[in-house]
Amino acid sequence: MPTNSEYLAKIRSDNRDTRFEAWRTSGGESADNLPELAKLAASSNPSVAKAAREAMTTMTHSVGKPDSEEKQRAVAAQLTAIATSRDYPLDIRAHALRLLSLVGGVESVTPVAKLLADADIREEAIFCLERIPGKESESAMLQAATQVAPEFRPRVLAALGHRRVAGAASLAMREMRSTNKEEAVMAARAFGRIGQRPAGPFAFPANAGLTSWQSVEVMDSQLRYADSQGNAPAAIQIYKTALARSEPHWQCAGIVGLARIGTPETAALIYPLLKSPNRTVRITAGKAWRSIADAQAARV
Repeated sequence: MPTNSEYLAKIRSDNRDTRFEAWRTSGGESADNLPELAKLAASSNPSVAKAAREAMTTMTHSVGKPDSEEKQRAVAAQLTAIATSRDYPLDIRAHALRLLSLVGGVESVTPVAKLLADADIREEAIFCLERIPGKESESAMLQAATQVAPEFRPRVLAALGHRRVAGAASLAMREMRSTNKEEAVMAARAFGRIGQRPAGPFAFPANAGLTSWQSVEVMDSQLRYADSQGNAPAAIQIYKTALARSEPHWQCAGIVGLARIGTPETAALIYPLLKSPNRTVRITAGKAWRSIADAQAARV
């Protein structure tokens, strides 16, 4: 389907009802209109710019139907071309990447991955790559993690963690030893989310030198990792660390994790907290204690 000049004229119209009707029906138009829509989205006329942006969005959302695979590929190809072209302003390219994150496939991975070297657009590029399914996008992010600028590496690690890319566990484990606290904390977040038990020893970043928020992030990452390990010594040790913290919410998190394992050993660790001076901790410990007892009774 060729570019629809009448449709584009409606998007440019001075009449708001005409513009509205045009972008609301954009799902029926050809993907070949997207380059022109992207140009109109950069219009100095805010009404036209909004109509064009909405038209791009409507067209992208329309290709999620089971019978629209061919058009989805066409839309993705046009959005990739817009996102990677310097002929468009950065905000339009960013908009294209956001839309591409919804419909992009393997063909978009390599062009988008190249944008990770561009400081002006790399944040939107990694956002997009993180959401494109498949091993190709995971491999591209893994490769990028060792090649991007050092200050951007934490963001790539975050994306790998969100995707739970198992191949990134060793990289995250190594980066947790970084002297750059931000990078070490982001690596801990990724490692905790991935949850893959390494063959060798590892350590989460020490609290010394961390901000209060970074300390929270590291403890949360440890608990996420422990939750994925089941009845493993490393998991039990992390839960014991949480019990030893002064903050009630960490103690409760440790109790819940130990209760999930539900062995006599973990019950013994929970028992002293039945007399905690903190009411919330006492209640959580009591519920955990009863859940373990009920589970043990059911096995008899």
